[in-house]
Amino acid sequence: MNELDRLTIYSVLCFLCFCALVLRPSHEVSLLPIVGMLATIFGIWFETRYWRESSNNRQA
Repeated sequence: MNELDRLTIYSVLCFLCFCALVLRPSHEVSLLPIVGMLATIFGIWFETRYWRESSNNRQA
């Protein structure tokens, strides 16, 4: 898988975690969607940071 594929997967997972967080009834509290959303945001940040560095290395 290339960088764009991994970034797409992280984006879809972030969207699913957000939907699970928003669509859950207020009386059912679960930290799993929040943890999943934070993990996917970190994954997106890591991929974009690594992607920029690797693309700069390829251009040089």
